[in-house]
Amino acid sequence: MYRMIQLESLIPETLPGVALFIKHGENHVLYKDPKLSFTQTDKERLLDNNVKHLFVKAAEMSTYNQYVEANLPLLLSDDSIEPELKQTMLYQASVNYVQEIFDSPAIAIRQNVDRCRNLIKHILNDVMNSDGVMPALSSLVDHNAYTYVHSVQVATYSISLHIKEFDLGKDELMDVGMGSLFHDYGKVYVPKELLDKPGKLSATEFQEVKKHPVYGYSTLKDLEIFTPVALGIVKHHHEKENGSGYPDGLSSYDIARSSKITAIADVFSALTTNRSYRQALTKEKALEIMYGEMEGSFDHQYLNTFRDSLQ
Repeated sequence: MYRMIQLESLIPETLPGVALFIKHGENHVLYKDPKLSFTQTDKERLLDNNVKHLFVKAAEMSTYNQYVEANLPLLLSDDSIEPELKQTMLYQASVNYVQEIFDSPAIAIRQNVDRCRNLIKHILNDVMNSDGVMPALSSLVDHNAYTYVHSVQVATYSISLHIKEFDLGKDELMDVGMGSLFHDYGKVYVPKELLDKPGKLSATEFQEVKKHPVYGYSTLKDLEIFTPVALGIVKHHHEKENGSGYPDGLSSYDIARSSKITAIADVFSALTTNRSYRQALTKEKALEIMYGEMEGSFDHQYLNTFRDSLQ
């Protein structure tokens, strides 16, 4: 199995010992042996031939991920790289991290928590200093599994909305980022066939899927690295203003503001991303549903601020 990577994320003469492949038709052809250096000439030749993506073996993805994350400060400060491409590299690195961690035993979260916090710091900086994040987030959808892209989208939208609504310190925003990035972690304990089912879930199947906030909350709490704010987001991002949500049926003032905001980010991301059972909706159609069919689900003040931020 192979994973797609961005050519621009490779800094010549620094790449660790991973093999690079180019895709020809359905085949992956070796471009660089792991014992050989990846040079500036290699990079320029590929770019001249309009090659924007390479591939690495899935077994070497962790090595590549940590390489990119270690070099993000250099990449993000490089004036020769277009701002839009920097954003894409940042969010792609975040998606790769989520995929690696979600596919590993839970203990990997504790072992890699510093990587997570560093990525969230970069996301915070991007949200506070860029004109918008939607194009960069949308560009990820075609290349990665839904759950991982969705996690990064929800974290970014949630951080952005918190910044617009409240005057929070970096520590509080870090809590929001941690909780929203891992809001769906409990889905690793839900049968994959239910998450990917193209048709409507039966009542029994839906009850099983609805357990994921509690699964995630229990697992992450046991790691003892998540704050109450972050854990609250994980457990309560499906609660609704009118009390019809789950798992605790909380309503209005009983729902923490961070959970309310993450709920908005969660639904908007889900509606505007391709799923196994339907195509992505436009942002306009998604908001129409959130204000119409889903009336009573969200805090209107936060929803209005979110809508206005997308204009």
